Amino acid sequence: MTPPFGELVQKRRAALRLGLRECALRAGIDPGNLSRIERERVAPPQDPDILARLLEALELTDTPEGQELYDVAATQNGRIPRDILSNEEVMASMPILLRTVSNKQLDGSQVEKLIDLIKNA
Repeated sequence: MTPPFGELVQKRRAALRLGLRECALRAGIDPGNLSRIERERVAPPQDPDILARLLEALELTDTPEGQELYDVAATQNGRIPRDILSNEEVMASMPILLRTVSNKQLDGSQVEKLIDLIKNA
């Protein structure tokens, strides 16, 4: 399973050897808010501008890891990522997929296998 948004941010910041205050300054957000995000005390930001600035500070703009952060931010807030919402064909199939997964009572490892199958299809 994908780690929570805050954990992903914290790990990336650590990998860059970037202090919390410096990262917050680069992203134009309050250091206290960034700390609360990393500790999962508040939900990930949903404002696209804030997310874009945070990804830029973490040097993840236009990367698969950056896209993953966008997706995790949306899903942790109970939303479907915008790029998926804009795809009518995918959205038409979404209820069937979700109901099938829900009715089959798949556990985490089975969901991961399904994701891998979909990615490799």
